Amino acid sequence: MTWSLLVAVLGVAVVGAGAWWLGRPRAEADGVERPETDAAARPDALPLAFRGYRMDQVDDVLDRLEARVAEHDARIATLSGERPAGQVVPPVEGPPALPETDKEPPPTDGDPPPPDPGPATARGVDPVAGPPAPWRPADLLAPAAYLLLSAYVHVHLITSLRTGYLSQGVQDQQVFEWYFGSTAHNVATFSNPLFSDLQNYPDGVNLMANATVMGLGIPLAPLTLVAGPTATFLAVQLLGLALTATAWYWLFRRRLPVHPAAAFLGAAFAGFAPGMVSHANGHPNFVAQFLVPVILDRVLRLAEDRRPVRDGVVLGLLVAWQVLIGEEVLLLAAIGMAVGGLVLLAHRRLDLRRMVPGIGVGALVALVVVGFALWWQFWGPQSYATLWHPPAGNDLAQLWSRATRTVGADPWASAALSMNRTEENSFFGVPLWVAAAATTVVLWRSVVVRALAVVVVVSCWLSLGEEVTLHGTPLGIPGPWALMEQVPVVENVLPTRLALVAVPALGALLALGADALRRAVGRHAREPGLGLAAGIVAALLVLLPVVPTPLVVEPRPAVPAFFADGTWREFVDDGGSVLPAPPPNVADARALEWQAEARWGFPVVGGYFVGPDGTPERGGQYGASWTALTTWLTDVAADDTLLAPNPEEHAAFEDDLRDGRVDAIVLPDDRPSVGSLLGSLTAAFGAPEHVGGVYVWDVRSVTDGAG
Repeated sequence: MTWSLLVAVLGVAVVGAGAWWLGRPRAEADGVERPETDAAARPDALPLAFRGYRMDQVDDVLDRLEARVAEHDARIATLSGERPAGQVVPPVEGPPALPETDKEPPPTDGDPPPPDPGPATARGVDPVAGPPAPWRPADLLAPAAYLLLSAYVHVHLITSLRTGYLSQGVQDQQVFEWYFGSTAHNVATFSNPLFSDLQNYPDGVNLMANATVMGLGIPLAPLTLVAGPTATFLAVQLLGLALTATAWYWLFRRRLPVHPAAAFLGAAFAGFAPGMVSHANGHPNFVAQFLVPVILDRVLRLAEDRRPVRDGVVLGLLVAWQVLIGEEVLLLAAIGMAVGGLVLLAHRRLDLRRMVPGIGVGALVALVVVGFALWWQFWGPQSYATLWHPPAGNDLAQLWSRATRTVGADPWASAALSMNRTEENSFFGVPLWVAAAATTVVLWRSVVVRALAVVVVVSCWLSLGEEVTLHGTPLGIPGPWALMEQVPVVENVLPTRLALVAVPALGALLALGADALRRAVGRHAREPGLGLAAGIVAALLVLLPVVPTPLVVEPRPAVPAFFADGTWREFVDDGGSVLPAPPPNVADARALEWQAEARWGFPVVGGYFVGPDGTPERGGQYGASWTALTTWLTDVAADDTLLAPNPEEHAAFEDDLRDGRVDAIVLPDDRPSVGSLLGSLTAAFGAPEHVGGVYVWDVRSVTDGAG
């Protein structure tokens, strides 16, 4: 619990610092701050009181505005002939009107008529055009709220940091903890950060070819070494969701002319959508998407042609960092930006000629930073070219159904529509689709809205996979993924994850729709604030079916005292390894926790990772290649049947022990099928020692000289 509190303090500090940095006043190229952020310099700016704006000043401004509107109405009536030219306009009581610095002189007989506004997408007609709302100190409440929401989602993990794990991710939490631990071990020992032999000994694991979240594991290595990988995992999960929502809030506030409350709710969906919460069951590489909005903003800055070299360098550094956090997230973001960019190009809202220099600089910088790491990933030791996945498209009904971890959902109905609990990537609910469709129709004149709508439709369409299914029944309709499954790199992506591209686009549409409702109600309502209340209530009703519930946490098996108190050192020499019985795999990775408790002092045979399958095609596979000994141990555990090896099998087992440089075979007391494993191993290697909660077979006499 102590480390949970320290992680929480770290989370508050990081989110607070990030919020201050993102919300600080920004300067233009000439060094002058933007007008909307320099409130003190404007004579009509209202200082904040403890609970908002001072009402006397608000009333004063409204009175002056009313006087100015009445004066303009009278002038319009005079010019249109509705009021005689000599008639005196009765004065409006109240303070003087706002200074008319932007008033244009009335037209004369020789002046041409006002120009036609032109097509719906012309300048000045776009319904979402305009500057964003000015930044206020109250904006800092958004990241604090997101952090609290993330803590609510992870509450069971926070309260059982050492004793529990996210069970609906099977063993994904354990393997990501191992990634953080192996990265910290490499940092502490000045070893190659791209490789580790702590698993799959002695061949090792290509860390770049696995989702190791190295871009966060390296800077958080001190936390891992001091508090352990479980604390690092919690910190990344907790801050990942909160910072992702905060970054989208920053982008929406910076780029969309919407009320801060609308931006807050739209970003809350972008950070805590069912797909994001689903991946929080053990995929921190998908949870930590806080760089994506910053990258998107930097790309848009390139289109503004301000400082292409500087912006390109920053873009390249951001992309390089995202590569080391999660390449698949970067690929999905690139697909979304490409789809939206094509819409903007079709409406002549992007100028590629302006963007090319900055993009070229960014690509060069990113290549310099991570070029060698990418070479290592695809052609280095233990690399692979492709990774086969079973059909993994979204069921059509998943797009409008309810996710497992949402309020009031039926977990069994949700499970029937998705491949597992970490891949519930859509589940947007009917109200959100209705709201997005209504926003698109009402604001169709906006090119931005069109681009967002196209991103949503295309990404969800691609997520359906190779064949469209409805409630598990194939419809015989070919899916669009069949066109992309042979594209290099893209072929390794699970098509269901394409629905994640739609998440921030739907969040932006939600913010725009709520703000449009606010403005529409505000134009006809007499009570101030009624429009804002209507927009907020409508958005909350839309979000109600996707409100998350806390993640499921179950007790994790205790680490045997054999590893916790250092007894293992009596059985494992330098250069030797441990063979857990059976070896770690996708369904049981508890041996990786033993390593963390022993401060990564010994490697293990086998493991849970992605590596080559040994074929000429360089295909990938989950886990180590099977040997006679690991296959036999796995069969004994699966069948719970005692199997005594024959002489030929025993000889093959000894060869496998030598190849793996095994010094000790370890069987914990609480392992399922412990009786069958104990009897079978005793028949093969003699009676074991029972010490520290495990049975140990010291096989150094067999592997003498191999370790």
